Amino acid sequence: MRKVAVSLFVLLLASSLVGATTYTLPGSTSYGYPYNNIGLLGTVSMEVNVTLLNTAPFPKFIIVNPRYDFRVNRLSGSESMTAYLNGTQPVHVLPASLARNTLNYRVGFWIYPYEAVVVTFIINQNYSYPIPMENYQDVCGGQDQLSDLSYTNGTLTGGHILSGDDIGTMICGVVYPELLNAPKIVYMQSLFPLRDGNIRILKYNGVVHFTITNVPSQNGEFRTFFAVAIPVIFKGANITDFTPNYTMMYSDYVHRFIWRYMGVEAPTPPEPPSMPHVSNMFQLTNTLITGQSVEPVIPKPPAEPKFDFPVWIILMGKEVEITYHISWTTEGR
Repeated sequence: MRKVAVSLFVLLLASSLVGATTYTLPGSTSYGYPYNNIGLLGTVSMEVNVTLLNTAPFPKFIIVNPRYDFRVNRLSGSESMTAYLNGTQPVHVLPASLARNTLNYRVGFWIYPYEAVVVTFIINQNYSYPIPMENYQDVCGGQDQLSDLSYTNGTLTGGHILSGDDIGTMICGVVYPELLNAPKIVYMQSLFPLRDGNIRILKYNGVVHFTITNVPSQNGEFRTFFAVAIPVIFKGANITDFTPNYTMMYSDYVHRFIWRYMGVEAPTPPEPPSMPHVSNMFQLTNTLITGQSVEPVIPKPPAEPKFDFPVWIILMGKEVEITYHISWTTEGR
């Protein structure tokens, strides 16, 4: 199938190109974050307070992953580092005291003997973490969508629509809320890979912000309909206070909702495997050689691993934000 670009819009303004912007679908932002073929960019920012304890009689230096801003909540918060994007490059603003907050050319902080300290780790909105969003799929494979949208001074002034060369398909399908991302699971061992028995993580708590933006829809003129999953799961932590509340769990989405929405019968789960056939040469019985009868052991198929998570069904124009709280403590563990 060859690609044909058919003009959809005519030039509405014969003005200069000051403030002109063009978006392809899919594409990427000016700072390099990718958005999918319906213009969706997902990003995560977060702020998490972590309480650490040093049980040793001497100080330890904690190295911080520079993808996180940090602020040590002591000495008026002067021990801190922040970052932001300049074009596509991150710029890090180092702590005021390099002697106090660097060691071996690594940035971090000291934790003193028998000290418990709270440190705030931040993925900020100026240097947020991109969440990959899958392309929306339909029968025509994208040869039916708007592309190359042009704005001048914030007003839509032009664009194209892609068109396939196959007249054998008159309708490209029905829009339904496809799930466009999968959760990233973060484990305690990966969050705090401390090879030190003296440093203890006592607890952490914070809030996660998941922002979904329709990048080319500058004024919300283009609507999108889709489903998203919770972006980051902190394994073992309590996850609460969803705003807005999630629509359903993934198990409901995949086993019930999506089939009802499409008006088709859900597939029947496969039958459990049957017992293998045994030849007549040696028949198994439930009687021992001594003649004592025992109950037969019936093997059970292994249970499917249960992994469920929240899903949101979204109809939006320009942007939506989902927030939730996380918390973990050593108490009772």
